Amino acid sequence: MGRITVDLLRRRAEHNDRCLATLQEIGLHAQGIERLELLNQHCRALRILLLQNNLIAKIEGLHRLKELEHLNLALNNITRVQNLQRCEGLRRLDLTANFVDLPGLLSLRSLVDLEHLEELHLLGNPCARWPGYRPYVLATLPRLRSLDGEPVRPSERIAAAQQLPDLEARLRAELAAQGIDSDVAAQVEDDSLLDAEVEETGYVDERGQLVRPWCPATRILEQREAEAEAAAAEAKRRAAQETGAGLLGAGEREPPPRTAFPELVEGQPVYQKNEGGWEYTLGEAAEGRSLQLDVAFGRYLDTSAIQADVQPRCVRLLAKGRLLQLALPEEVAPDATVAQRSKVTGNLLITMPLAEGALTRVRRPACAGNAAAVGTSATGRGDSSGSSRAVSRAAQLALPAELPPAVVSAAEDDEPPPL
Repeated sequence: MGRITVDLLRRRAEHNDRCLATLQEIGLHAQGIERLELLNQHCRALRILLLQNNLIAKIEGLHRLKELEHLNLALNNITRVQNLQRCEGLRRLDLTANFVDLPGLLSLRSLVDLEHLEELHLLGNPCARWPGYRPYVLATLPRLRSLDGEPVRPSERIAAAQQLPDLEARLRAELAAQGIDSDVAAQVEDDSLLDAEVEETGYVDERGQLVRPWCPATRILEQREAEAEAAAAEAKRRAAQETGAGLLGAGEREPPPRTAFPELVEGQPVYQKNEGGWEYTLGEAAEGRSLQLDVAFGRYLDTSAIQADVQPRCVRLLAKGRLLQLALPEEVAPDATVAQRSKVTGNLLITMPLAEGALTRVRRPACAGNAAAVGTSATGRGDSSGSSRAVSRAAQLALPAELPPAVVSAAEDDEPPPL
């Protein structure tokens, strides 16, 4: 059963800084609400109250809303108009598509003392099908300027007032023929609250299917069944998640998003990490004087959301709270590093020139093994386990002095020109 709670009211009052005491407008439509409550205590300054498409069966708990001007209760389960006598400021009342029938038509007398009420909507209610419906309503509420969206003409109001005695007698006669006491039907102050338990309204037909008539109790039953199904589906989904997490192990759950690069400790190895699961390639550039890292971030990730940090022995990227950390096979010059972003594919290309010592080792024939190590290209998606399989060997970190992070710039083509 949907209920009005303080938490729901505050969530719906975000436009007023979640303050309820000064709240003037609130929308509580389509919340499965069955009963009006808490509005009297927390929202006394309301001017506009939108409650359409709920399961409200009785108008109640609104008598302290002295400034209320617009009340929308369309598509609910209301059968009579009541408990609005103290809403002196009410100007517009919308009861479209409810269940106000002929006995409920007599309850309109409770609105007679509302001097500012000028617009009323009752279209879609059973009472609107009665032949004398419109003139009876206009005669009962002579201050109305609009009924069901149609303006009230002065001549129409005068004619309705003249027909009122006959309409009243005919209405009471029809109610008496149905065994309904019109005096009891006109009482609106002593209605009991809707029972918490709603009895089943349907029956099983010859095909074995449940058939329910269209009535307030049916709407409540269907709403509660839908809520129960949704709760069961959510519980099943949570159980599946917990089962999957248990199979992976409690220590392997997805970590929270990072907001900054983790601290590097001098002398400690740099472990490979690819928490975002991005595709990348790391290898030697064509000219043989630099290393290039190409990461497929996708074109829809904003460049401002990517942080880059290049150290002599490692390169790190932080995007969407996930870290990509790779150890480098050779020492590079961070100050000369350039990062470029393709506007077509969104790939990020980081070009890291080799340091002078690394270039000397590459040029010497005796150190061909080292040159081959630089030329080896590492590709893959990686994982967050910390393994160093993406590069030929693990590199020890050499922390320099304070170095600025690499600047990420956008390139016009898929392959940025070499610097």
